[in-house]
Amino acid sequence: MNSEFYSLAKGNNELGTTLGASILRDSLLPDLIGNDTTILYWAGKRIARNFPLAKDEDLPLFFKESNWGDLVRVKEKFGRQTFELSGPIVKLRKQLTNHPEFLLEAGFIAETIQNQSGFTSEASVDLDSSKSDTVFITVQVDQHDPIDLNTLTDIDLLNPSGNN
Repeated sequence: MNSEFYSLAKGNNELGTTLGASILRDSLLPDLIGNDTTILYWAGKRIARNFPLAKDEDLPLFFKESNWGDLVRVKEKFGRQTFELSGPIVKLRKQLTNHPEFLLEAGFIAETIQNQSGFTSEASVDLDSSKSDTVFITVQVDQHDPIDLNTLTDIDLLNPSGNN
């Protein structure tokens, strides 16, 4: 993959619409993977490895720029973090299908927090929201299971050139 992938793609947002992504995410992928949607979770983790984020505040920015929705951490307590994913794209995805999957986003968040914290992290999705445009993603960090941080390299979305 081109090392400038993120910058090049972000710089050409006017070329895309939500239709192409919606067709792939909510029409084609379910047909390809069937009921085994856990592959989406692992795909999200893989994307996070390809686009590691340097800072905590880069996570909501990445979601916004990727058109995955508006991400806000709403609770953090004892190694557990809860995020609210909302916005027009979430509402649209919930309207397009009876069972929208947000495991890609959950995997991305889990891997990002794991890389930033240095401890194994896993996420779960709660679609049961009274709001039509909201999904909750909860990440549990296992502070007794450290990972090897020496293998990670991060990008800083707010300063992609690396100059401080």
